Amino acid sequence: MQEFLLGLLSFLCTLKCLTSVDWDVVLQPEVRGSMGQNVILPCVFKHPQQNTYASKITVKWIQKHVAKPIFHCSLLNQTDRQDLTCSDPRSPKRFWLHGNPRRGDLSLGINDSVFTDISRYICRVELDYESYQSRTSTLLNITAPAEILNLTLDSQAQVQVGMLKCIARGNPIPSVKWMSLSKSQENVPISKTENRDYTVISSIPFSGQDVFTCQAVNSLGQAERTFPTKPLNDSGLLVWISALGCLLFLGMLVIVGVVRQEMPRVNLLCRWGKSMWISLMTL
Repeated sequence: MQEFLLGLLSFLCTLKCLTSVDWDVVLQPEVRGSMGQNVILPCVFKHPQQNTYASKITVKWIQKHVAKPIFHCSLLNQTDRQDLTCSDPRSPKRFWLHGNPRRGDLSLGINDSVFTDISRYICRVELDYESYQSRTSTLLNITAPAEILNLTLDSQAQVQVGMLKCIARGNPIPSVKWMSLSKSQENVPISKTENRDYTVISSIPFSGQDVFTCQAVNSLGQAERTFPTKPLNDSGLLVWISALGCLLFLGMLVIVGVVRQEMPRVNLLCRWGKSMWISLMTL
């Protein structure tokens, strides 16, 4: 009998262990997105009372190194409720709850992703009887092809040689190369480069006697910009000179034609003027 009771107790304990649910919040280790696109940070949770719980569910998303949650909303865990969405009016409109907390989904949506969104994120759920947050975090990485934001000349009145500054951006961080229209690559001035916030600032001396092209390249693409505007090549200049010569020649033909048409009137006026002068002299 004692063995039977021990066996029954062991069976009941095993059954309880199989049917009980512990707290758990699961995140994806890393999420990748593209600059300007929408991204989803997945997060699902389960808890011991998930089949019977009918009170408030509070969702919080925390960005590491930020004091306050970037997103915070609450709703009741009742299927007959009309508040099907969970929103945070204090949070930027770019952040929104993609998942349904009533079904254990706390996934966060981010619209128009930017480089400042690159960070680690933690998902937290709070119920009336207990709260729990993920033990790990999700790394959000935003990628973008290389682009040139600006190419300008920084010059001072007392200095004859200015600095040509090229500002490029991208993730992975792009490499910047300078090319000269008149110099070989070996003779291009050495650039001064600094990196910050996925932006590269590269500068070279510029005296106004050359044309430089700034080229930015990363694994997703490349871009380039030239300063100053490239001059016309020899063939283009020859076309412009030929066109100007044709216009001048046509103008001279028009003037000659007008003079020829008016010549009889000019001769008549001369003869009339001569006769008037003779008449005046005989008085």
